[in-house]
Amino acid sequence: MASEVKSADTAAAKKETSLIALGCVVILGTIVAAIDGTLMVVAIDAIGQDFAASTQSIQWITGAYLLATCAAIPVSGYAVNRFGARTVWLQSLMAFLASMGLCGIAWSPASLIMFRVLQGFSGGLIGMVATIVLARAAGPERVGRAISAVAVPSTLAPVLGPIAGGAVIDVVSWRWLFFGQIPLLMIALVAAWVILPKDAGDRAARLDWKGLLLVTPGLSALVYGLSGVADLGAAGGLHWGDVVVSVGSVVAGAVLTAWFVVHARRRRGSSIVDLSVFAVRGFTVPVVMTFIVGFLLYGLLFLIPLYYQQIVGLSATAAGTLLAPQGAGMGIAAIFVGSLSDRFGPRPVVLCGLLLVTAGTLPFALVDSDPNDLLLGTALALRGMGLAAVSIPLSASLYQAALPEEMIPHITTVSAVAQRIGGALGGALAAVSLQLTSQRDTSFDASAFTVTFWWMTGLLIVPLGLSLLLPSKRKS
Repeated sequence: MASEVKSADTAAAKKETSLIALGCVVILGTIVAAIDGTLMVVAIDAIGQDFAASTQSIQWITGAYLLATCAAIPVSGYAVNRFGARTVWLQSLMAFLASMGLCGIAWSPASLIMFRVLQGFSGGLIGMVATIVLARAAGPERVGRAISAVAVPSTLAPVLGPIAGGAVIDVVSWRWLFFGQIPLLMIALVAAWVILPKDAGDRAARLDWKGLLLVTPGLSALVYGLSGVADLGAAGGLHWGDVVVSVGSVVAGAVLTAWFVVHARRRRGSSIVDLSVFAVRGFTVPVVMTFIVGFLLYGLLFLIPLYYQQIVGLSATAAGTLLAPQGAGMGIAAIFVGSLSDRFGPRPVVLCGLLLVTAGTLPFALVDSDPNDLLLGTALALRGMGLAAVSIPLSASLYQAALPEEMIPHITTVSAVAQRIGGALGGALAAVSLQLTSQRDTSFDASAFTVTFWWMTGLLIVPLGLSLLLPSKRKS
């Protein structure tokens, strides 16, 4: 009996060590992809001056990247099932590495935008495959810690990206935003080649072309249209040509997505995204919460920097810097939230996280145009900790539902779609609320922000209620 216990302890220790090594390899790849998505925020002006191009055309450097990452979401599950996670991961890293070099030598705005599409698609695959790899390796009992490993780069990226990008541009050319990441990517590629376990894909898997041609443009159009509505609202003025494009994109995306749902229900398990996962309540509740939380939390994330710029009068750079406490809170909490979720279950951790988010958001609904920086900084740190305490256990609970391991790619795809659309919708409705409640034509007054902060904070009661349906402790 003693020898059996010792053998089991040894096997568990080996699995834990293997998971840590795998987590380090995955973090190397995801941190570059995550930071790269935020670097361009501070580079738009420098690139525009270098190419003598308009801001409107240069903005597509970030817009094309966003749409490409959305396009990668639906195809990622099929790619992993067909070719294996290791192959897709290595090829995605190589494509990302090649796109880095190509972006660095871009000779025109058009060439840079084209290379950013490649970069966004491969970066989107990196993020999706990272979650699939770690969820498979960790199993239900350790998936919270695995999700934390993926979450840390994502939470730090919005803070580190603009700061690092600004420092590089001040010293050398914007091209070194790309060249400077190449050594780290090469290390990530070698480490993955050595450590990532081999897995055989299903060569008999067939691509659902019709589903792909429906869901990929549908998702991209939805996110693009909703982001466009948010940008129009943030600009403080509505131009009917832009409104028609944004609303038309939302409508087209919604129609294509609805058509895909009908198609997927007919094909059942052979669709590119298997919607049969919604038949399991243990999956449906957290994925619905993922959408709602994305709507509310990322809508508020859109409001806070805009408040600093429009009401307090800070620059975009200064407003971004003041958001650092939120990123720090998320990064700190992400270190231990996964373990707490694995030990106590998602319900108590998510409940505490939502209460922290509420406490960290209320001060913004109460302040005027002359806020207390220390108070709001503390509130943002609490809010960041709450964001991590909500998002990580929710993601982990998706993989703890009673679903077979082969469904993991579909779980990852559905949850990513829910989060993207929820976040984009939250930003769009926050912008519309500011437009409808403001007394000004070209900017917003403090009362518009107060109203919007209050109703979005009040709606947090919805995920608070739904969180009671989450399990308090994972069943063995």
